[in-house]
Amino acid sequence: METTPTNLQVLDLPTSTLAERTAHAELLLELEAKKVAATLDVPTLSHQVRDNLRSIGEPVRLFGENNANVRDRLRLCLAKIEIRKRGAVSGDGVAESEKDEKEAKLTKEDDEAVETKYTYATEELVKAREFIAAYSLGNAQNRLGMERKRRWGANKRSLKRRVLVDYNDNSGHDEDHGFIEEEVVKELDDMDSNFLERQKTLRNMALEGSQYGDPRPLSAISTLRKNSSLSSDTARSIIVTGGWSGSIKLWDGSSPALDLLSTKNMAHEDRIVGVDIQPDFIQDSTDYIVASASIDLMGKLWKVSKDEDTPMQDPDSGEEKCQDNRFVFEEAAVLKGHQARLCNVAFHPSGRYVGTTSFDHTWRLWDIESGGKELLLQDGHWKEVYGIAFHTDGSLCSTTDFGSVVQLWDLRTGKSACHFLGHAKRVLCTQFSPNGFQLCTAGDDGTIKIWDLRSRKQYASIPAHSKLITQINFAHNCGHQNGEYLTSSSFDGTGKVWSTRDWKLISTLRGHEGKVMGIDVLPSDDGIVTCGYDKTLKIWS
Repeated sequence: METTPTNLQVLDLPTSTLAERTAHAELLLELEAKKVAATLDVPTLSHQVRDNLRSIGEPVRLFGENNANVRDRLRLCLAKIEIRKRGAVSGDGVAESEKDEKEAKLTKEDDEAVETKYTYATEELVKAREFIAAYSLGNAQNRLGMERKRRWGANKRSLKRRVLVDYNDNSGHDEDHGFIEEEVVKELDDMDSNFLERQKTLRNMALEGSQYGDPRPLSAISTLRKNSSLSSDTARSIIVTGGWSGSIKLWDGSSPALDLLSTKNMAHEDRIVGVDIQPDFIQDSTDYIVASASIDLMGKLWKVSKDEDTPMQDPDSGEEKCQDNRFVFEEAAVLKGHQARLCNVAFHPSGRYVGTTSFDHTWRLWDIESGGKELLLQDGHWKEVYGIAFHTDGSLCSTTDFGSVVQLWDLRTGKSACHFLGHAKRVLCTQFSPNGFQLCTAGDDGTIKIWDLRSRKQYASIPAHSKLITQINFAHNCGHQNGEYLTSSSFDGTGKVWSTRDWKLISTLRGHEGKVMGIDVLPSDDGIVTCGYDKTLKIWS
């Protein structure tokens, strides 16, 4: 007992009462920590969890704990530390500082209105979104009109009726209905007959030619995509490849010899991981735009044009020349801005924009006409972003990451349209089907997944390969191909061809010695090209 100057007597609490008070405070802290823990993010990798526990002086693992228990304990410990930083816990289990913050917030709510902040788009991005909206709406109208016509014809054919009802109720010309009906049914019959004939061709597909492509492994391949409005007879079989040596090469895929058309040595200072060639919309054009991505943190745009004045061999030039070298590479733009290595590159269907992905958890959109100016820096992935593809209409963009997430972005508004979860490991590649309502993804788990964009659900899952899948590509949406099959390549040393009608295996391509790094479809005939870790480029027909 002590006596204060004011003659007040203060009695010390017994030991048992202090222990009960301390236990009560610990219980309140535990309850508050459980509330806060639900809002905290902790690492998922076991070595990162151990490092965090060591840093706060906690044991790495207690007896009987599994990995999930260890993560829960780390989350609870971090929650307690955060509560202690904010202030002591009162009798009702709420931190005093938190009470003060809530009271201050309530008093300010009546005085201040909550303001939502946005990131304003640049004038160039707004114009790009307007162009993409107009471009995609026109393409979507044509695609949906064709789809309605074919479904109407399929219904007529299945019912074996010839009722003069136009697929387009706005027509109003009754005398044309019978002609349209016969035309649509004939188109469907031709598609089915071409599909059956193509099935036989693909089942008997064999190695037609092979070419040594690079001193180091070939890591990327792409073919010239033809506009569907142009006939397949005018389609040029142009192939572009990129390798670990940093060089880009242009090949002629019209013959099994795979003649080399042009080479750009040392296009990048390090390995090339992705290449793409601008879609071909002009029938008589001899110039191409090639995009490349490298782990040197840069992407580049190359103008490829005919070079008839250059001699067969130039002693003053370091460029490799051959007898059929008719093109020359010229650097058009450097896409610089990513903070980590690039992973992939893809052209927008309009040919005016190009997208890149990177290990810096972002993907970016660049304007080709302005010399490769950056239009959009899009984050939203919590892991490294790898795959990228654009919808055939030009309205959507699909990106994949190492966290097994597939993101779908609306380029017209800049919003995230939806995301898909289903892969067990990293998702490395993505492609939109030419039909416009299906998305195909593949990755480290060896499976190919088909997503329905209308219902936003998984439509099919194919156990395609035994190892990592490196690339997937649909058949071209022009001529007789009509996007009827899907190709895939894998580290298991094979390329495979799948039917898009029932997603069954049509053919397996074996011939590479080791990993197959890329695969694509030629616009003419039914040729398929692959590149591999064995430094070779192969054509299958």
